[in-house]
Formats: sequence, structure tokens, C-alpha cells
Amino acid sequence: MLIHPRPSRSDRPRRYRRALIAVAAVALAACGGGVDDAGVDDAGTDDPAAVDQTTTPVIAHEGSDEVDASVGVEQCPVDALEGRDGADGPVEIDFWYGLPGHQEAVNALVDAYNESQDQVVVNAVLRGTPDETLDQYLISLRSGNRPTMVLLEFLALQLGVDSGAFIPVQACVDAAGYAVDDYLDRAIGAFSVDGVLWPMPFNIANQILYANNAMLTEAGVEELPTTLAEVRAASQAVVDAGIAPNGLALTSSPWLIEQLFALAGAEISDGANGREQRATELLIDNDLGLEIFTWLNEMVADGLAVFVGDGADIEQYLSLGFGRTAMVMDTSAALRGVVDAAATLPAIDLAVGPLPAVGERAGGMLVSGAGLWLDADTTADERAGAWDFMTFATRPDIQARWHADTGYVPVRTSSIELDEVVSLWATEPEFRVAYDQMVDGVESSATAGLVIGNHAQIRIDAFMPALESMYLQGVDPQTALSRAQADAEAMIADYNRRTGN
Repeated sequence: MLIHPRPSRSDRPRRYRRALIAVAAVALAACGGGVDDAGVDDAGTDDPAAVDQTTTPVIAHEGSDEVDASVGVEQCPVDALEGRDGADGPVEIDFWYGLPGHQEAVNALVDAYNESQDQVVVNAVLRGTPDETLDQYLISLRSGNRPTMVLLEFLALQLGVDSGAFIPVQACVDAAGYAVDDYLDRAIGAFSVDGVLWPMPFNIANQILYANNAMLTEAGVEELPTTLAEVRAASQAVVDAGIAPNGLALTSSPWLIEQLFALAGAEISDGANGREQRATELLIDNDLGLEIFTWLNEMVADGLAVFVGDGADIEQYLSLGFGRTAMVMDTSAALRGVVDAAATLPAIDLAVGPLPAVGERAGGMLVSGAGLWLDADTTADERAGAWDFMTFATRPDIQARWHADTGYVPVRTSSIELDEVVSLWATEPEFRVAYDQMVDGVESSATAGLVIGNHAQIRIDAFMPALESMYLQGVDPQTALSRAQADAEAMIADYNRRTGN
């Protein structure tokens, strides 16, 4: 079953810890400290593991005594290209991204931009997975080979702000008098800190339910599950009927836990999910957290779900494609690939539905995905060119095409009114599921998403080991949950201490 894969999760702990070390040292240097002050010899190195962690500059949350964010329009001279002499040739912009499963779609978008005008040439450079792209960018802060733009996952929001390496896109918005009314409010809010928009939202997604409706129908399940209890019942029906060995494929992705908390309207950390004050502790070791961990554990222990690993090799989709399971809960970003692959497999009658919730959907879906960040070590022409590309890449018609080619949710509300999306949703209605989830539900700090500097590290080194300990070692859910919270809070404290918070 050939599909656009999820980003690889392999080797994340080692690489992300090194990334934290790198950004700390570079940010210190940006504030006036030399590289040697961070413990690096004169010869230097491209290996961030060799750099000691130290204090980084911070961006203030409201009411804090930290350094205030400066969002002056002079930071983004959006009209710099107007007086440019054509004899100088176009402005060259390097754009780093980490979407290996969507390389063709990215190249098509960039080619369309380059052909639309003659003042800017964007060079799209695939830097591996999202994690690897972040690592490469942080290394570039020391090597000096920095891109003009870089696409970073939502997980890097606070880390990107703390690094001091970026110009907030808000400066460009303000300088251009650019209206963001047509952008999804949820997307703008998710990528903003204290009212400052840092990256331009570009590829956003959420989790959906993929199901082989042929299996469910044969098992007597007439409607797609909308709650975890219904997923269990449907899985039980599939297994009891001998239709598949398991009803559901599960990875160790902590993203599912975050989404389930948001759907329940519950915050994951203090400080209103880190959006009013810098987060210091998690709020998962409670009744809701225990209910989720218990459900996950019992699904695997009772043979109703199969644990397939971290999902780095798209095992969850292969399990669905090869008939081992009837359902998968995973990213809408894989939708185009899954739809196209399912069409080649007669045994699969693909159905797509909203992500099942714990119970009542008192909250809403988290905005996930990535945004376009503008590097601060750039010329006026480069900043103007990057801004021009950002506005092109998020045009309603461009986002409509991007949505159809990938499954990512369009960031512009008017995109869904265009003929391309109207036709797409009429012929392939599964593509509207993630959009409807995104705009439905309550807007709150719980559904805005967690803002925390070491978000990815917490997922990798706290949540994933806890889940795997249940699935592979028989650790009881309460112990696993408590361990996840304790390990996460130790990481939060360490990050905040190292960044001077």
C-alpha cells in the first residue's frame, strides 16, 4: 500500500536533545556572548552535541518580567523590491522544509511561484523529516549557512521564539497592512504568542479516523465510531467475527493524547497551556488522563488493537492496507496518499470520519502542522521576497490546490468556496472531514494547543516511553501516566532553568 508517509520518528530523542543544546548556545551568541563563552573551542564544530547549554534570550508572556518582544514594522521592509534594479537579477531565497512525503506538491507550488513573477527565485531544499529540518536549521545558526525561510512544526513554536533567530511574521503583516481576516482564526491563534504571529501558517492538519468500511459492515457495524467506547465495540465486533486479527492499529504517538484532551476541553499544562504564562507543569495525571491511558492499554491487552511501533515506517497504514486491522486514527496530512492507495485495493472500502472522542466533544481539535518562519539574518530584499512567497503560498487558490494534493487543511476560509474544493468535496467527501473538525468546536486555551519550549522532547522522552511501557512491558496505566507527567515536568524545569525562566 503506497501512501504519503508520516514524518519519520526514528532517532528523535538523541537528535532533539542535541537541538536544544544548539539553540541555547547560538541564542547566547546572538545576545553578545561569543561562541567560546558557550564552551566551544576556536576551531568550532557543526555538531551541536559539542555545545554546552546556557542561557537564551526569551520572549515575554504577558505580566512577566522577561524581555519584551519587539514587533516593529522596520523589521520587515515589504516594499524593498519595488525599487530594485532588474539588472541585479532576481533575489535568491533558500527555503528549507521537512515534508518528504509531499516533495512533489512542494516543488509544484514553488515552481508556480517562480513562474508567476521575475523578482524572486525560491529554491526549495528538502532537509529530511520535520525533526531533521529543525536540527539542520539550528546547526546552521552556528555555521552561518542559514536559509531565508524554514518550515517548522507547531512543536517548535516556543523554541523558535526563544531562539531569537527569527523575525516575527507579525512585523510583515503590520508593515504591509495585510488583512488576515480570511485566514482560519484557529490557525492564526495557534501560531501566535502573546498576540504576535511568529510563522505564517502554511500546512495544518489534525487527526481523523481511517476505516475499511467493508470490514466494519461485515462485522455488523453500521456507523463509524465517534467515541472511544464505540471504537472498542467496533473492534470487538471485527475480532469476534474473525474478519481481522485486530480492530485498530495504534502507534506510540503522544499526539493522540493531546488531541483527546483538547476534544474534552481540557488543558494539558498550567499557564493556560503555556499561552498566558510560561508552562511549568503538566495536567495529565488526572481522571481524564487515566481514562485515556486505561483505554489504550486495555485495547492492546485484550487483543482489540495492535501496537505497531512509533509509526516511522507507516506501519499503521500498512496494517490497514493488508487487512490486519479495520481502523487507524492518524493525520489528515496522509489523506491523499491513503485515498489513492485504497482505490487500487479492491478489498478496501475506505471511509473517513472525525477523530473519536473520549465522550462528549466539549472542546475542539488542535491545530497541528507547520508554519513558514522568516530568518533574522537576512537582507531587506530577502525579507521582502520571503514575505511575497508567504502571501502567494497561502493564497486561497494555492491553498485549495495544496489541500487537494495532500490532505492538509486549507488555511484560508475562502478556499472552500472555490470550484476546486467544491468539486473535491463533492467527489471525495472525506477531504472535508478535517476542515470541519478544525472549524467546529470551542475556541479556548485548551484547543489552541500547548506552547512549551521542549514540546517535542516531552513527547519523545516522556510520553512515548510511558505508552511503550504499557504495551510492551505490562506497566499498569496509572504508573505509566504518573511516570509520563513526572518525567515531563523534570524536562520542563530543566528547559526553563537553562533558558533563564
